Amino acid sequence: MKNRFLKTFTALLTAGALLVLSPMEAAATENGNTEPAATATETETAEETQPIHGIYVSAHVAGMKSMMDEIITHMDETNLNAVVIDAKNDEGNVTFDMDRELINEVGSVQVLVGDMPGLINTLHEHGIYVIARCVMFRDPFIDDVKPEWMLPDEEGNVYYDSQGFSWIDPTNVEAAEYLLEIVKGCKEAGFDEVQFDYVRYATGVTEEAIGLNGYGKRTAVTRFVMNIKREMDQLGMPLSLDVFGTVINSKVDSNIVGQEYQRLSMFCDYMSPMVYPSHYANGCFGQDVPDLHPYETIDGAMKVSIRSFAIANPAGNRKQAKVRPWLQGFSATYLPKDRKYGAEELKLQIQAVYDNGGDSWLIWNPSCKYAWDAFK
Repeated sequence: MKNRFLKTFTALLTAGALLVLSPMEAAATENGNTEPAATATETETAEETQPIHGIYVSAHVAGMKSMMDEIITHMDETNLNAVVIDAKNDEGNVTFDMDRELINEVGSVQVLVGDMPGLINTLHEHGIYVIARCVMFRDPFIDDVKPEWMLPDEEGNVYYDSQGFSWIDPTNVEAAEYLLEIVKGCKEAGFDEVQFDYVRYATGVTEEAIGLNGYGKRTAVTRFVMNIKREMDQLGMPLSLDVFGTVINSKVDSNIVGQEYQRLSMFCDYMSPMVYPSHYANGCFGQDVPDLHPYETIDGAMKVSIRSFAIANPAGNRKQAKVRPWLQGFSATYLPKDRKYGAEELKLQIQAVYDNGGDSWLIWNPSCKYAWDAFK
């Protein structure tokens, strides 16, 4: 039987609520006021007992005891106190065993971490906060199993992006139920929080194929997040969202991917904009090559985030997510001009967060190799 989440989601879709806002909301949004019509209880922010200083750990690394022992040893020697571990990875696989009917039906489990509850217990013993990273809409696995869940191309077939990846349709109610089942599996395993990545539309999908313009995409993603947040509140599981750093102050980018920074901040506990200096175009924040200026770029990104939140909540009377940015822990050697990112560059980025009133941050390096001296 479909649970309450699926019934609610289906009702909203039938009523068109996933695709359009109420007339009052629509008028406010198009006039530049993105303050959503949500109550404070719907956007209650989880209280942290301490600031979060975290690193990304892939499921492949998390599944190797020797590597995790080394990481934990380093963390014990530093001010790091959190890890983000893949629970649903970039390949669309659930990375540990979840005894849940819908997940078993889809067949997406590929065990990379043999004893996830045991690993989480060990991390907790060392005072480490454990976040489950779940890749939300980009999913190159599930298209063969559930093609009806996927975004279509203009011919009505499954859409594939330039890298050959397929994407879940944010308005598909059965896919929404599947993602919520993964959240429940993470809760049962002992994760402290679920963080959704790729909470967006593919950049190359056309309006003609999906029947939505930028406004429709932004609204569909926001409605999806709003509904899953309500269910996660019932589970007592905090929700965090990864978003492009550029959507903070670019309406063009926001329309392309369907991420509206201000509105999404009302429907999650933590916002993690990916403000990697290497991802900004030359000239952003007054920097000739942002990747060469880690402090100045993060400083500029944090300042526009603060202004964006103030616009969304001018009276300061609504709950908003806490900003916990992703910082760059890798060297962007693919750029024409790049800077080697080591301990100094990490410290500069972290200092920029602190200088703008932030106290929490995450470091991204897909290789999971970190300059540990930066955190001592």
